[in-house]
Order: sequence, then structure tokens, then C-alpha cells
Amino acid sequence: MALPRIATIVLLLALTTGCGDGDAVTARTPAEAVTQRMKGSAGVKVTRLVRLDYGEKVFTPPAEDDSVALVNIGEYSESRATGVLGATASDLTATYYRTNVPDELKSVVPTDLSYMTTRTITIAGSGTYQYRADRQDVPAGKSWLHGGGSGCEQLLRAIGSLGVRSLVSPEVLRKLAAPAPSSGAAIDGVATVVHAGSGSLTEFAIAAPHDDPVIAAQFRERNDSTQVSWRLWVGPDRLPRRVHLTSTYPMAEDNQPKTSVIEVDFTDWGSEVLIDPPPSDQVHETGTCLDPEPY
Repeated sequence: MALPRIATIVLLLALTTGCGDGDAVTARTPAEAVTQRMKGSAGVKVTRLVRLDYGEKVFTPPAEDDSVALVNIGEYSESRATGVLGATASDLTATYYRTNVPDELKSVVPTDLSYMTTRTITIAGSGTYQYRADRQDVPAGKSWLHGGGSGCEQLLRAIGSLGVRSLVSPEVLRKLAAPAPSSGAAIDGVATVVHAGSGSLTEFAIAAPHDDPVIAAQFRERNDSTQVSWRLWVGPDRLPRRVHLTSTYPMAEDNQPKTSVIEVDFTDWGSEVLIDPPPSDQVHETGTCLDPEPY
């Protein structure tokens, strides 16, 4: 998976929600519980925190005084996203920060990256819409970029994404919940059990019958070295409460993260989620694939 603008991405997630009631109580697995709960306009609120570790020091871009600082940072070291997920759509807004800048360099290297703020709306069958504060690739008179298509959908499946949307899919939840559970801590006052495991990112690739096998094989080879470890907390109603994903990228190139840790909270399962596309007169067609989530 591609990290926004710079690298390969995989996530670590933390999901939190209320006790849950109704038909989710009858579910035997997290996959069944989420399928039962996310129907029609019902969805869940999301908060995600991503931390990146670039390993060796890299050069920052020149500052206004043309100095170059040697700091262990890339484009950003942390992002925070909030929004909602529905059965067929999502609306997430991410902000970006540098959290590992030495005190003596904070006057030169900015830590608040407000200009990178990104809102992403994805609607099944309609593709992905992005609003970026830096307005990169957005022509005058427009506010949103739009991209999508069957080719983009196959790339996402072949990549083996562990993004927020994938983590509430039945296919991925079955894999995450496959390890035998152990007792977990109470989350928001609810007792939980924890499923913990590890594996290659390629284990989470989801193929469709009409996908190009050559493209799928290329992505499997590329991502086979990416290792993911996880912990999934679920409550008595089997709805996910928390997931932690830690990923390592042995083949990461210079200026790309060597590891990523992502924490995402899901709250208010079954809440009303109504997501509409942006006004058509504010949308610019990119003709390229866009990330379905802001990273």
C-alpha cells in the first residue's frame, strides 16, 4: 500500500465502541457482528492515530534561511484522522504533524503541518473524493479531486490493505479473529477478549474473480516482505473494540518509514451515517487513482 505522497503504508488500529445491543448480540464472530450492525445508513465513528518511524536520519528540505537540518523525520511522523464509516461510504479528515523534531530545531523545522490536512470521501460505485488544504493538483475554481474505477479497485484489493475500511470487512476480520482469544482489559467499562497474531501483508489481499492475475502476482511479490502483527479486542456482543497493527517494511527505500504503528478507535456502532458526494461543480476529475483514506 502506498503511504500518502511518500511511502508504503500499513496500519495499526484501535477500535472502541459502546456496549452494543440488538442483533449484534446474537453474532458468533466479529465478522458477523459488524455485518449485522453496518446496514443501510447505520455505521460507526472513527478516530485513528498513525505513528511512523523512519529509522536512520534523513535530511529535511531547506528552510526559509536555506539551512538543511539532519533530523530523523520524513514528510510527517504522525497523523490523526477522524470521521465516520458507513456500509457503503466513508468520510475521514486527517491532520499531520512532526513529533520527533529536536527542541533546538523547532524554530526551523515546522511541527504543525496544517497545510497537509486532507478530507477524503469514498462512496461505493462513485470512487474517491479528496479535499486537500495544500490544493495540490486542484485547478482554480475547484475544491475536490475525484478518481476511481475498476482498475483502482483491483489495485486496492491486490495491495492487501489494512486501512480503516478493510478492518471492518468480513474477510479481514475473519483473519484477525482467527487466533484463539485471551482475556483482555475492560474498554469503556466493557469486558473484552483479545485475538493476537502476525503474518505477511499479502495474507490480507482480497481478490475478485475478474481481477488480472498478473497484477495480483506483482503486488503479492512486492508486499510479501511486509510483516504485520496485530491485537484485536472484541466485546461480549462480538463488535470490535480495539485493534493494534504494527507493520515493518524491510524493503523500504530512503526517506520511507521502516515501521508504522496505527491506533484507531471506533465508537457509536449503529449510529446514523449519511454521506453525500461533494457538489459536482466543485469536483475536478483526475483520471488517476486516489487513496480511499487520507494517510
